[in-house]
Amino acid sequence: MDSIIGLDIGSHSIKLIEIERRKQDARLCAAGSLPTPPKALSSVAQEDIEGIAGVVNKLWKDTGAKTKNVNIALPESQVFTRVIEVPELSSRELTSAIKWEAEQYIPMPLDQVTVDFTILQTAKDTGTNKMEVLLVASPKTLVEKYVTILEYADLIPVAVETEIIAASRALIRSASSVKNVMIVSLGAQTTDLAIVRNGILAFTRSISAGGEALSRAVAQSFGFEISQAEEFKKTYGLEKDKLEGKIVTAVRPIMDTILAEMKRAVAYYQEKHREEQLGVIILSGGTARVPGMVVYMAENLGIEVQLANPWFGLIRDERFRILDNEGPVFSVAVGLAFR
Repeated sequence: MDSIIGLDIGSHSIKLIEIERRKQDARLCAAGSLPTPPKALSSVAQEDIEGIAGVVNKLWKDTGAKTKNVNIALPESQVFTRVIEVPELSSRELTSAIKWEAEQYIPMPLDQVTVDFTILQTAKDTGTNKMEVLLVASPKTLVEKYVTILEYADLIPVAVETEIIAASRALIRSASSVKNVMIVSLGAQTTDLAIVRNGILAFTRSISAGGEALSRAVAQSFGFEISQAEEFKKTYGLEKDKLEGKIVTAVRPIMDTILAEMKRAVAYYQEKHREEQLGVIILSGGTARVPGMVVYMAENLGIEVQLANPWFGLIRDERFRILDNEGPVFSVAVGLAFR
């Protein structure tokens, strides 16, 4: 029975999940997280890459992971992801067409990116004469950086994909009875959106506003240092009855930006699928755990909002129960290990 590791290297923390797949089920074998070296992820300096690799290797040892085979996620903000429609084509024709399509959508020379695509739905599936294809392009330097981190950590890279695709894979399992689901990954630096229709990715978007922007807004409003603002955000969050609602007021401009993008995504989707409604929004990422976030979003969007539970259907020993409330943080790593 083979296992594989899902490794999520975030700007604040590095998360590792090892899952063993069996015929009928999946078992959690190892799990853990460690802080990412400050500012190392945004650096290309050799010592910073080696620093991250050192933490990854320590995490692998500390968690007791068995396999060295790793699936890893690239940050959504640095990857170009789009669901496109193309006429029904053969495999050979599609490979040629994708290059042309990529030139239209990707704001970088094609010789500087790695382009990949997946057919989401054939023309027969869509009921039109067009196929839906997921187009993903990653800067070659970015892929090389992550592969180098794994090699320095004495681990073996197996597959690379984007964070929101991994998170969607992990979380859609807990909402299998809902036709249309929005996955919202509230990270430290970005908020990534995906709409999943009948279990198939239909829409993605990434915006540069996340937990750090909320903390900066609190710091500016209260005259705090960032570390103190972070603590206030984690303690009082978006609960209107705490601190006379002053934190809610401070972060409202950032939240309005995030909510506006979510509303725009829903509107775009429902324009395309007029007979359908979004059933539920699932929040993942560390910022999803800010007190009051679920209620705040539900009130402003008028749609049911749930906190991510990537542990759904996963066999876990008692020692992993400590992770019950950490689901939003581990969603990407779980999705990678399920790939």
